[in-house]
Amino acid sequence: MRNQAPCLSIGFLATTTGRLFTRLMEQKLKPAGMRAGQIPVFLALGKGEVLNQKYLAEFAGIEQPGMATLLARMERDGLIEREPDPNDKRISLIRLTPDGLTKSQKIIPIMEEASEEAFKGFTPLERDILITLLERMSSSLERCI
Repeated sequence: MRNQAPCLSIGFLATTTGRLFTRLMEQKLKPAGMRAGQIPVFLALGKGEVLNQKYLAEFAGIEQPGMATLLARMERDGLIEREPDPNDKRISLIRLTPDGLTKSQKIIPIMEEASEEAFKGFTPLERDILITLLERMSSSLERCI
């Protein structure tokens, strides 16, 4: 693989690693009644915030139709509730239900546990270097798109 063009091997490794990490997160979240795709919503609303769908879609880095589908499922599952924006009745404000707030408190510990598993065998320095490099690459890619 090292003989391939760097952009091909880096893209493949990043995609494969991301998928594996998502699968690990799904395994850990499922017993708690959550899904990996819900993480950004739980993080954004986890301290009792009330936000609109547009903001949540931007925060999650997904298109609004995808966020609408995710929120509809979370509403069906009793994790979020909607209320009209008093300043613009066309917009719904979204908040976590009490059950959603309870579940949101489990997200960070589950993510930390998954990260510990992913970093098994890494030294603290290797871990810090990898995180720094991934953050830099992410920033570079954000500027490209």
